[in-house]
Amino acid sequence: MNNKLKSLSSVPLRRYLASHAAKPASKSGNEVRTTTLPSGVILASVQSDSPLARVGVVIRAGARFEPKNQLGLTHTLRSAAGMTTKNHTGFGITRNIEYFGGRLSVAGSRDTISYLLEMHNDEDIIARNVSMLGETITAPQFKHWELSDNIERINADLSILEDTPYIQLAEALHAVAFKGGLRKSLYTPKFMVGKHTTEALQQYVKERFVGPNTAIVGVGLEHDELVQLVGKHFGLQSHQPSKCQCKFIGGEVHIDSSLPLTYVALATEGAGLKSGKNAIALQLFQTILGSGTQIKNAYGISQVTRLGRALPQAPGVAAAAFNLSYEDTGLFGINLIVPNDQDVTMLLKTAIKEFRNAAASVNETELNEAKKNLKTSILIASDTGDSLATEIGSQLLLRGGDLNDLTSQIDTISLADLKQIAQKLLKSKLALATIGSNAPYLDDLIE
Repeated sequence: MNNKLKSLSSVPLRRYLASHAAKPASKSGNEVRTTTLPSGVILASVQSDSPLARVGVVIRAGARFEPKNQLGLTHTLRSAAGMTTKNHTGFGITRNIEYFGGRLSVAGSRDTISYLLEMHNDEDIIARNVSMLGETITAPQFKHWELSDNIERINADLSILEDTPYIQLAEALHAVAFKGGLRKSLYTPKFMVGKHTTEALQQYVKERFVGPNTAIVGVGLEHDELVQLVGKHFGLQSHQPSKCQCKFIGGEVHIDSSLPLTYVALATEGAGLKSGKNAIALQLFQTILGSGTQIKNAYGISQVTRLGRALPQAPGVAAAAFNLSYEDTGLFGINLIVPNDQDVTMLLKTAIKEFRNAAASVNETELNEAKKNLKTSILIASDTGDSLATEIGSQLLLRGGDLNDLTSQIDTISLADLKQIAQKLLKSKLALATIGSNAPYLDDLIE
């Protein structure tokens, strides 16, 4: 059972091309060197004393950019990673990466598709594997027989979706909250399984996999080595891709279920990553409200947060604030998981009341504690080798700064900044998604 609405980047949509996980990295260096190539590709490198090297490629080509008649195409694209390319068979790519103990994984969000290559930190091994990664990204063939074989993987992902209520809840919330690309699912709808053709996939790669849409990050590589490898193996075009306009419209959706729990997500419009202080202020406000217990394997409501102190400690009840930021907008709200024999409406009303109280009465002490906690979370993320490369890439591509820049900006947020953005949330339209047999409607919540 999960006690918070997870970030969509953590949805299990990765395809692993090796059976052995790499060992965790040791502490990384803090300095991030960056270069922008003539093609528009952003390169960044971070030194590491790990025996592993990692290359992350983040491309602004997530689900929000799918053509309206090709829903779920990016799901197929992610699961097709490692198939035949211009110069290598799918078997050859998999065999070569595994031979050197490497691992290639692919993850997707509504903004981006991310490729992560992990391998032994050896110059020759890095060169061989980066060439495979470059071909996988820039020269996929999408053979029709391989796409047919891939349907089994798509259906396996859909089975996970059907068995995981919090993922269903997140998908439903986006569908009702937004007009435009952000309402599109990370998953292929059943009526589109097997419908994504070679031509459609190649056209999408041609349009979206371009230099200005791409950030490539090397962890444990010399910067000059990374520049050379990318220049040799990533021949990306430099044309400017089309943009995707989205609008928060609010609304509600209710999914009936026979589960013993009711899942609720209530959201307002949040802040986009490019909004600067607003996005950081909302991260701090989320911390103050409470984003779930920070004790590993613990369950329930943390008593040191606003929501934890406001909500009664009932068995099986979990609550957390969530903050999902995309490039241009976001979702901010409250997630509840409540047994069906509990009064969901009363608990959600209590959470909303505390949300409003916090927006008006948050104080300097709470803000300072939130800053410490948020910076700790960022430092932990930057010390986790298997996510550092793609996290830096996402920050550079979507926000325009690295993790070090982000931690320094946290200290610039004043109490006035925090209250201003928190009060703005109260004026937003609402979006409500529920799963279960005991869920409230928006009419039940508005007083």
